[in-house]
Amino acid sequence: MDNGEPRNARPERLRDLRGFRRWRRTRPFWGGLFTALAGLQIFGTTQMSLGGLALQMGPTGFLSWLIPTILVTCGLLIWFKPPHRVLYAVVAAVTALFSLIGVNLGGFFVGLLLGLVGSALGFAWTPDTPPSAPPASEPAGEAGTRDEPADDASRPDEAAGGRTARPGTPEDGPGPDQPRAGAGADLSAPDGAPSTGSRPSSTN
Repeated sequence: MDNGEPRNARPERLRDLRGFRRWRRTRPFWGGLFTALAGLQIFGTTQMSLGGLALQMGPTGFLSWLIPTILVTCGLLIWFKPPHRVLYAVVAAVTALFSLIGVNLGGFFVGLLLGLVGSALGFAWTPDTPPSAPPASEPAGEAGTRDEPADDASRPDEAAGGRTARPGTPEDGPGPDQPRAGAGADLSAPDGAPSTGSRPSSTN
């Protein structure tokens, strides 16, 4: 049964509802709402009487218009100016406290409490920051390739036994005071024994 409502009305409502939720999450919505309600409630108490008792303080009821106007304005600014929410929250808190002695005991304490709660929520709200993506890690193969020249330059040559050759050391051969092999004497022969390759000198 068709009730005369367009078919695409429901998708549009869902789209509007999602847009409102997205807008609400990007600002201190409840802080601004409670602050604006505090101003409206305080103004409402100036138009009614409590058991036949009407209280309006200030010069000819001027504060009964000024304080609610400041609170409602701060609530709207908290909504539409989230970067400056701290300033508006402080102004709303001071105004709500002043309403205790300015207008009907802060709207019979109800507007005072609403103003303090709203300003506290607006002051404490912080925007949601998306998590930062961690930096991409380098593959293990590339990291090892890049670190290899530095390791080779800093480490001693393993092929040389961990030591560099110096002149006169045993690695280079016999020193200047030691006889060299192949100079006519066999180093492996015992002392005093003639070498096999040497010939006795003939005496004339």
